[in-house]
Amino acid sequence: MEKTTILEEFQELNLAYLLLMQKMIAEDRDAAIFRLKLTLEMAELIESMSVREITWLATQGQFVLRPCAENAEQLTHILRNRRETGLTQTHLAMLMASTN
Repeated sequence: MEKTTILEEFQELNLAYLLLMQKMIAEDRDAAIFRLKLTLEMAELIESMSVREITWLATQGQFVLRPCAENAEQLTHILRNRRETGLTQTHLAMLMASTN
């Protein structure tokens, strides 16, 4: 059995994430821009990327994902500030929208 390296796992995650981004943009550009925190220009670029370009970018040894919560305080609020069941998603959406 071959042992998967961290770099290979990064590459797999990158590829899956880039393909998911492209699919989200194609299906609902406005929602994708909001959820992925993209500019219109970035969304257009990602949508226009070929499979070859996506594969190349995914295998460059850099992680293309980044956390939406940019500091520990934001993540703590998301994890520990429980709301009533009906309000949880709304509260999370507001917290995530307020992050850069």
